[in-house]
Amino acid sequence: MKLAALVAYAKDNIDKATVGFTLISAALEAGHKVRVALASEGVRLTVKGYSDDIDNGAPFKPLKQLIDEVLKKGGEINVCTPCMKKRGLEEKEMIPGVRFITGPDLIAILDQTDKSLQL
Repeated sequence: MKLAALVAYAKDNIDKATVGFTLISAALEAGHKVRVALASEGVRLTVKGYSDDIDNGAPFKPLKQLIDEVLKKGGEINVCTPCMKKRGLEEKEMIPGVRFITGPDLIAILDQTDKSLQL
């Protein structure tokens, strides 16, 4: 299955951000292709150092660990460029391995997937 996952939260709702990446990691572990899109506050999750201290507690893994797992398992993390710009963020501030997209790119991702998940 091809899955698109939209995560729009960061420290403003660590539960949704953590659950989102937990499900994304589980889908990759099960052999599914996953393309993640970070929008709104979710773009902050890939700022270098930002996610280092986000820990929702057991039974969940720390968010930085989940993000690293998603990238290592072949998940694609896409960051909304307009959302970044609105928050004064630049591409050079982001962790390695992420891609930068705009609205039409997100629509193309959704068009190429079987199912989508929004958190």
